[in-house]
Amino acid sequence: MSVISAPRAPAPARVYRMGVWRRTIHWANALSIVVAAVTGLYIANPFYAASYPYVMAWNRTVHLTAATVLDVSVIVIAYLYLFSREDPVVRRELRPTRSNLLRLQEAFLNVVTMNRRKRFDSSRPDPFNALLFTLLHVMVVFQMVTGLQLYVAGMESGISSVGAWWPWLMHVSTDWTQPVFGGLGGVRVAHHIMMYPIIAWAMLHIYYEVWRTVMWKEGDIAIAFGGYKDADAYAEPE
Repeated sequence: MSVISAPRAPAPARVYRMGVWRRTIHWANALSIVVAAVTGLYIANPFYAASYPYVMAWNRTVHLTAATVLDVSVIVIAYLYLFSREDPVVRRELRPTRSNLLRLQEAFLNVVTMNRRKRFDSSRPDPFNALLFTLLHVMVVFQMVTGLQLYVAGMESGISSVGAWWPWLMHVSTDWTQPVFGGLGGVRVAHHIMMYPIIAWAMLHIYYEVWRTVMWKEGDIAIAFGGYKDADAYAEPE
């Protein structure tokens, strides 16, 4: 008597999802957001006192350094997105084509249905997660523009250690923020308020990575550490 065995599910495939440079940028972003948020809160409302001299000056210096790292990383991300040879698939996956929009819809429904509906290939970049990161980069660009306006407003001489071209460039690219927000004080308030959505985004990002790891059981949280995940095989409908 022959026994008919049930077909076995395909074994998870080990997928390389994040290169060394992208992982380095990811963790540099995470650290700089934390440092910029803590020092920014102190600059807005000093919440501790210390006998160490120039506490505010040191907080401003650290804040500017963290913001510079974050701003440069966004520029590098934009460059890698357009010209990287390591992850050309990322550019293809994030284009607003019909198939990619369908994948975005399915990824969103996967979240709201608590993984009861999973009709997309999770070995490829998650379009819902990509949309969240696009939102982060928009907020960081806003912080960069308003922050540089606050920085250049204090350079009354119009010169810098690298020449007059640098203050001129910042004025040209950021002076529009003052009439938009009603003066330098309004720019400062807008810069401060935007910090809270960025902090909320960071908490949402951590939650979503843990959620995917628990729900999909594909080791998504390991992508940021080793670059790999174990994705189940899935054939998306044409």
